[in-house]
Amino acid sequence: MSNIKLNLKKNVAYIKIDNVLTKNSLDRNDLKRITDFLIKIYNQNLTCLVISSSGDIFSSGMNLKELSVGDWSKNPISEVCDLIENLPFVSICHINGPIYGGSVELAISNDFRIGSENCKIQIPASKYGIHYGYKGIKRCIDFFGLQTSKKLLFLGEPLYFEDLKKINFFDYYDNRSENSKKILSEKIKKLSLLSYDSIKNMKASINDYKNNNINIKVETERFLSGFKSGLILDKINDLKKNR
Repeated sequence: MSNIKLNLKKNVAYIKIDNVLTKNSLDRNDLKRITDFLIKIYNQNLTCLVISSSGDIFSSGMNLKELSVGDWSKNPISEVCDLIENLPFVSICHINGPIYGGSVELAISNDFRIGSENCKIQIPASKYGIHYGYKGIKRCIDFFGLQTSKKLLFLGEPLYFEDLKKINFFDYYDNRSENSKKILSEKIKKLSLLSYDSIKNMKASINDYKNNNINIKVETERFLSGFKSGLILDKINDLKKNR
């Protein structure tokens, strides 16, 4: 029985970590299934991707048994995070509880995070003598800033719900977890009404800016494409009719 539930429903892709016995830890097989799914859905015009988990812990990160075996020249969690960041549609991480280790990188690779008061994050890498992946370190510094990243990575200090709110870890939250599910439904509904092409191009441009990979010709082409899609023309015509 798989620890990962994959689903496509009403133009929304769902990835659910479902292994409460191991606190939703991840192994290589889990990450391979997620990778294959992300590659499969990449070229589909989806509303969004939603990543969630079962139980009361989002994920405890990589299963410790995995850390002592295999080739780690490539970090499988970071490779999944790269795919998530580069999806042409929005990704949302719906967080039901604490997040540990490599799964912190998983959460911050999404475009948006929705959570509640039972959430906290902690990276105990130094406790186990682990060097957090270099892409994960970069994501932490980009997201949390240098000093908070040092507290997370060197000292393994946790950030609790109030801390996470202060640093804008959550894009949307509610004290009660059941209400966070309502927020998720509202955001999916809103995204379904928006232009896929517009989001795809702006997300690509944001990633280019973030990674210092700007090509003015490409950015101009993306900008001009919006005037050729027909959507803006429909809006202009609607405005004229209502005058």
